[in-house]
Amino acid sequence: MCCQLDLCLNEIMNKTVKVFGILLIATVLFHTILNMMLDNIEDFETVPLPPKKLKVIKSSNPTLTIDATSKERWALVDFSSGKTHFVSDLDEQKEELGRLDWDMGFQRTKIVTNSGVTNPTGKVGAVNLGPVDFDSIVEVPETDFIQDSRSFGSRVNKAFNGWYNYRTRTHNIESNKHVYILKTSDNSFFKMRILNYYCSKDATDCRTVMCSRDEAACLTVEYIMSDESTRKFAISPPREITQNLKQNSTTP
Repeated sequence: MCCQLDLCLNEIMNKTVKVFGILLIATVLFHTILNMMLDNIEDFETVPLPPKKLKVIKSSNPTLTIDATSKERWALVDFSSGKTHFVSDLDEQKEELGRLDWDMGFQRTKIVTNSGVTNPTGKVGAVNLGPVDFDSIVEVPETDFIQDSRSFGSRVNKAFNGWYNYRTRTHNIESNKHVYILKTSDNSFFKMRILNYYCSKDATDCRTVMCSRDEAACLTVEYIMSDESTRKFAISPPREITQNLKQNSTTP
């Protein structure tokens, strides 16, 4: 009787040791594969990207293509001149933010304005008019303009909260194409709308297939400046524009 019990216990112990060994090997193998994947991802992220092939955007209004591809710098855009300045840190380069002429800052999906906590000397403000017809906005409405503030530690202009839709299946960014009006530091105005987030593809092309990271963050923005003497917007003749990312760009 005792011998049979000992045999049963030994058999159970042997099975337990085998199961434990299998689990240990599987755990080690899992962590090894995971570390290899992380290393490969890191290597991939440091590989220089090829030059961007820009998509031709058809619009009846002027457009700018903004290079917001880098996570290491901000693109500061002056819409009246069409020039883009680049800075690496909004906190450490406060002096440049006050010295440069700029209205809006872009970094990937992030958007700030020359105002509030981003630059206290800037007077830019924004208002979100929603998904209205762009050309139907012919005059600046009487309204309050929102300046930059902090939200959960980050700089934001709440007028641009939720400016895009994120598709979880393909991880693509698609502008909701809301129309915004911005008041500049010299009390002029412009209306704008983000048409596209991708460099050589339309956002609709990425609804069913994941677009690669080198395709992202070349924002195409449609805009019109107001009349200098009035709060009215002119209507531009139809035209087709392709912007060079390096055109009108400076780095302080």
